[in-house]
Amino acid sequence: MKIIIVGGGVAGCYLGQLLRKRGLSPLLLEEHTEIGNPVQCAGLIGRETVDSAKVPFPRHVILRRIDGATFYLGGNHFTIERDSAAYVVDRALLDKHFSRGLPINCKEKVISCKPGTPISVTTTKNQYTCDILLGCDGPFSVVRKEVGFSLTPSFYPAAQYVVQLAPEDDFVHLHVHPPFFFWLIPETEETMRVGYAGPQPVSHLNKFLERKEIRGTILGRQAGLIPLGEGEIARKNIALVGDAACQVKPMTGGGIYYGMKASEMAVQSLEDLNDYEKAWKRNFGTEIRTALRIRGIYETISMKNLTRAFNIFKDNTSLIETMADFERHTSILKEFAKNPVIFKLVGSAIRGLLR
Repeated sequence: MKIIIVGGGVAGCYLGQLLRKRGLSPLLLEEHTEIGNPVQCAGLIGRETVDSAKVPFPRHVILRRIDGATFYLGGNHFTIERDSAAYVVDRALLDKHFSRGLPINCKEKVISCKPGTPISVTTTKNQYTCDILLGCDGPFSVVRKEVGFSLTPSFYPAAQYVVQLAPEDDFVHLHVHPPFFFWLIPETEETMRVGYAGPQPVSHLNKFLERKEIRGTILGRQAGLIPLGEGEIARKNIALVGDAACQVKPMTGGGIYYGMKASEMAVQSLEDLNDYEKAWKRNFGTEIRTALRIRGIYETISMKNLTRAFNIFKDNTSLIETMADFERHTSILKEFAKNPVIFKLVGSAIRGLLR
């Protein structure tokens, strides 16, 4: 069975390792000059991502443990504490680790692919045929476009700086600012990651640094796109995985956990990848649809109602600490739905999406 994986990011390389464990030898095609660069990720993952990995997770890529988060809106804030809730990782090292032992052609960009028996794949250097094609080629997936999958993402640009600034604690600090938020992530004892996702992210990020008087030297600059949406992600012998499939948490933009879980499902459905799509939607479809609808509310809510919602979360931090799930953000809403104040705040919109 000849398998081609387009894209050598964490989803593509993790998928390659899973296939390798089954005795298969997929060929990975990566457009960049090396695996792991450029970095286009905040590098924050939940503990479950590490603990549930089907390929041993490399502990040496973990830079710091995260024990909670502090949320800010204007002059108001609250903190959620949970020991070892998440980890900060070196994303370049993570990708390189999962790429070890895999046949990878770097500096080879896929420019077209045609479904068939076999599938035809054309790159900037060669032409290939394969029995199975797996598109792990990111937000602007060539596989998605060429095959004609009915999935049209919305894109949110993001920017992040690595700043020479000693963190004060082991907490992530999130400043609410729709459509996403500003983040400060402690990286090492001497550095922090500061970022923003939304329109004109670099301009907003620079103003944020000035407003918060963050004076540390900028050691690195990173940028990327967050693709959000839902739709078709598989045909019988062609499938999308990771960012190419919008397998991203709509409220935070995190995609490592979803990409790894999707890879595991795809490997179990090689005979007919339509079964992979069914498995994905059965396990994560409701979560993504609900979170996308919540995002729609978040992006359009008035500042008055946003402040009221923020205060409700602030007044229920103990419930959040007990019930919140780092990888499944809508779980807490089922508990909050029992609170009549929530219904009064957003009325039928939140009731409808929770049904």
